[in-house]
Amino acid sequence: MRLKFAGLPLIVLLAVFEAGCAGSTPASPVPLVTISEESEISMTSADQKEEITSSSSQTEKETGDHTSEVSSSSSAEMPAESGYPDASGETDPRLQEILSSLSLEEKVAQMTMPAFDYWDADVEACIKETCPGGVILFEKNCKSKEALSSLTETLVKDSSETAHGLPFLIAIDQEGGLVTRIRFDRDYPVAADVAATGDPENAYKNGLEIGTELRKYNIDVNFAPVMDVNSNPANPIIGVRSFSSDPAIVSEYGCKMLAGLKDAGVTGCLKHFPGHGDTSTASHPGLPRVDKTLEELRALELVPFKAGVDAGAQMIMTAHISFPNIETSKYLSTTGEEITLPATMSHLFLTDILRKEMGFEGVIVTDALEMKAISGHFTLNDATKLIVNAGADLMLIPVRITGPARIEAYRTYIKDFADMVRAGEIDESLIDESVLRILKLKFS
Repeated sequence: MRLKFAGLPLIVLLAVFEAGCAGSTPASPVPLVTISEESEISMTSADQKEEITSSSSQTEKETGDHTSEVSSSSSAEMPAESGYPDASGETDPRLQEILSSLSLEEKVAQMTMPAFDYWDADVEACIKETCPGGVILFEKNCKSKEALSSLTETLVKDSSETAHGLPFLIAIDQEGGLVTRIRFDRDYPVAADVAATGDPENAYKNGLEIGTELRKYNIDVNFAPVMDVNSNPANPIIGVRSFSSDPAIVSEYGCKMLAGLKDAGVTGCLKHFPGHGDTSTASHPGLPRVDKTLEELRALELVPFKAGVDAGAQMIMTAHISFPNIETSKYLSTTGEEITLPATMSHLFLTDILRKEMGFEGVIVTDALEMKAISGHFTLNDATKLIVNAGADLMLIPVRITGPARIEAYRTYIKDFADMVRAGEIDESLIDESVLRILKLKFS
């Protein structure tokens, strides 16, 4: 991606649903649109339209699962005199130098990605002061080309003026079809219709075109592709957002879309690990559960994620789903009921399976913490403690800024997050590991 860093142009290409999952319910496939002038995908359901359940709130619709110029290279060199890391990642000692220069509050802020419903001088001052790892944009932030360009140009400028000049990751959910935030010029097809063409190259072209549009607006992270296997016809949240009910097809088309995004200079994010395709409820209104064994997950849901890891994915989003036949840790919910810890808070899923077994070394981002699957059962501080100790790196929408009180809530959250580390509730070594992964992503 192209970032401005400490006043210098930093040419860096970052090969990544509002925040990860769409809050609207897929009903029937939407019509396909032309993927490029040379390759047109025929419609599979021309007479069908998207439907959004009337029971979903506007916030749920925007939050997605969680509650923006193209170069031919997937990485680029930073001027040597800048003193900052190039694409060599964690092996570059300058990453450690940056980490060592950050206060504890600055480090934990790098592990957060807030959302904001409006943008004014007070919100801007808060973002510049706290310097989060990134921000997530929604449709309300994309009212016009001019407004979006102005906002993201301001974010790029503001990041260069923060204490350490660290760039913000600017993220969005631009899957295509049901979950599309930018709708200025064209529509993109849902994943199921892309796979229905029978040509995986159409997934690559779709990723390339989506990424190209995002880079026009300085957006460098896309919470896509969806790597869930659509194995449950009654699933209210995935449906046609998935490429297929066949894990091999999901793997092939998902990896092709990931490659297209990367070649456009955008980092793709696989979601929703370890798989949201077999749920019968969404994670906006509650905490879904899947009663499968680990062996069953390995045979189906985990297949596309392993393929994505092997293909070089740099970011993976967690699912707020409990798997009681796999995760044995229980938690007394704020509702008074005993629940199984969801995958987002599971050391078994995030560290033992995703990191150790599957070999993923990139950034693990949560689905939005404002979703009822989390906010309905955990306080924000307890959720953060459990998530970080489980092995996740980036907290998505711990706070949505909707007014002055929420600006202060975000500042308080950063302080509380740091205080939990000081109190030994979170090991600071985990913080350092996560921040290094985030820095590596920013400078890859």
